[in-house]
Amino acid sequence: MELKKKVDNVSKLRITLVAAALVASLSSCSMMTSSEVRAFDGITPACETFKGGAEIDSVKVTDEKGKVPTVDFLTATVGSTIKSQLSKIKSTQTKVIREGSGPKFTGDQLVIIEYAVFSANSGTLQGSSKFDGTDAASQVFNSKNSKVYCDALSGVKQGSLVAFAVPASESDPEGSLFVIDLKKVYLPHAVGYAKAPEAGLPSVVLTPKTGQPGIIAPNFAAPKEFKRSILIEGRGEEVKVGDSVTVHYVGWIWATPVGSPFDSSWTSGTPATFTLAETNLIPGFVKALTGVKVGSQVVAAFPSKDGYGDAGNSSIPGKASLIFVIDVLGINK
Repeated sequence: MELKKKVDNVSKLRITLVAAALVASLSSCSMMTSSEVRAFDGITPACETFKGGAEIDSVKVTDEKGKVPTVDFLTATVGSTIKSQLSKIKSTQTKVIREGSGPKFTGDQLVIIEYAVFSANSGTLQGSSKFDGTDAASQVFNSKNSKVYCDALSGVKQGSLVAFAVPASESDPEGSLFVIDLKKVYLPHAVGYAKAPEAGLPSVVLTPKTGQPGIIAPNFAAPKEFKRSILIEGRGEEVKVGDSVTVHYVGWIWATPVGSPFDSSWTSGTPATFTLAETNLIPGFVKALTGVKVGSQVVAAFPSKDGYGDAGNSSIPGKASLIFVIDVLGINK
């Protein structure tokens, strides 16, 4: 289960480019349905809601479809140095240029964005995506490693175009002005209605702040056939075979004892995106997600015929039964 990505480092944000197939699937849709918006009910914000200010309010941003935005703000020449009103700010300021109608970004989430980065002092463009849907970027903004950007965007709705200014610092002596088109916001973890676990499957425990799942090692035999239980019932759209989905997952080999996970998207902090089909996924993973709503968490266990078969692979022994806990974070359209 590999998410094939093209990676490119951009100064300031270190943005990771999303797979071309995902970009294409998102380019025709910038709003979410009401059911997908409801999937975010109950999320606890991880970052502080954005703050405005007189300086960012004076910035004018163009918003022309298919073109990189331009910015206009007051500058003055002091001696041989250009100074702008944005050079006065002491903390990050955000302005919503165009408000969307999707769910709010609240932190510790994967987002899909178009972006442009300008010098906050001179207004010089320093880097951007094309704003035409061909190279949109995916990035996780969290409360630890990217708190400045997380706080700047927290409270902004999907579909919005925003500008935010970051004060000058030792690593960024001119300060920066970002223009972000927030194309897609994903859930940080499963959220919805808790359901009673079913017998015959391992018990799942969650890290309180992040929602990252673990399991209590079972003291009973692995099921001989596929078995699934929905532990959290989400409020979003149902996943269908053929959908492009974004999830967090953890996988274990059912053994005595059950060891550390053999695979986990939580380890890198970046959710996985793939098409739900047996052409690129093991059958048990497809069965585990089919018909499950966005926002749900499922635990599934299955024998090797639904996993890696009699041969196994480099990390899975032959004939191994597997356990997966999967959080459905979004469907890509």
